[in-house]
Amino acid sequence: MASSAAKNRPGSMRERSPGHWELRAFAGTDPLTSKPNQVTRSFRGGERAAAKALGALVAEVDAGKFNRSKATVGQLLDKWLELAERTQRPRTLYENRRKIDARIRPLLGEVRLDRLEPDVLDASYRKWLEEGLSAATVHKYHCILSAALNQAVKWGGDWGLDKAPTARATPPQAERHEMKVPTSEQLRSLISAAEDEDPVTATAVALAALTGARRGELVALRWSDIDLVKGRLLISRSLTVAGGQQHTGPTKTHASRDIALDPLCVEVLKRRWAYMVDLSARAESPLVPDPYVLSYNANGASPASPDTLTHRFGKLCRAMEKPALAELQKSNPKAKPTDLAPGERWPFRFHDLRHFSVTIQIAAGVDVRTVATRHGHARATMTLDRYAHALPERDREAAGVLGAALTPREVTR
Repeated sequence: MASSAAKNRPGSMRERSPGHWELRAFAGTDPLTSKPNQVTRSFRGGERAAAKALGALVAEVDAGKFNRSKATVGQLLDKWLELAERTQRPRTLYENRRKIDARIRPLLGEVRLDRLEPDVLDASYRKWLEEGLSAATVHKYHCILSAALNQAVKWGGDWGLDKAPTARATPPQAERHEMKVPTSEQLRSLISAAEDEDPVTATAVALAALTGARRGELVALRWSDIDLVKGRLLISRSLTVAGGQQHTGPTKTHASRDIALDPLCVEVLKRRWAYMVDLSARAESPLVPDPYVLSYNANGASPASPDTLTHRFGKLCRAMEKPALAELQKSNPKAKPTDLAPGERWPFRFHDLRHFSVTIQIAAGVDVRTVATRHGHARATMTLDRYAHALPERDREAAGVLGAALTPREVTR
């Protein structure tokens, strides 16, 4: 029989035989089976004492003293990836799934969440480092686990987690690589070298440096996004490649930005349009109604791949190193590009063109908020943190202003 005193409690009690009670407390719903989890306890005594014992049992459950789920790390990651299919960009989802399947699931997939302690995580980090993975890669694995575990906490107690164990783990710190920014002279040389053999890459390099747009944003540009008369460019999409498939979606910050173009950028785009019109006529392939700006098709129907830009830009930089490397190999046949003098090296990535754009503007005194908005940074503080190296001259000017303010003025009689 059930006690009326226990009817409104998140639990129940029944008398199996005179003076012998079975107490049950609801401990949430199993996230995998959707069945209720219950904690049971036997009690001997009167009805009033049994009701009091039931209250104590419920309090223990609420305090987290009982495991409410037998879910494993692998099962949580599967649920997290289901959510990620609706919230993450295709490329991000693809990379996270690849990392999970390659390393995280084989090592931690069968571990129950209620047994995933910080020392288990730290041991996993050490193992991955010993296997030769970089600290940056292991840190990314930690971030994936942290995101999934924090989501389980948000989902509620049914997952058996009140806090994510990753918060008390000690992942290796990802070292920030030194930013390598090409000079203006080097950029001019790169564009000039690409113009004859690869006009698409030449235009992409110029646009990346002059607008600071990301490579995915550049390849997603159509001519309808550009107003050459007003000198404006709308960046509202980004193209990514995941699993060999192209996906077009919002920008990284899910926000569009309408930026101004300087006369040189307008001229670059005018030349690009003239080239596409001429190529289309020579190939007898009419341009599609709204062609892509960066396309290897004569009719502009298909965008260039962001990975193609990365590959061709790297090839271009290696070509710029060849003369100096050939000269060095005359005396040292085993010489490699890393053996070249700093001034002879071209160790740049396509993304470094974006760094060039931000750095030049900050060093020229453009306010950080404007730079952040123009380049699609989520927060101006991130711009300051990442590009603080470009501020020394502004700091010197500030010191000069302060000094001038306190310098006594000469009195003219």
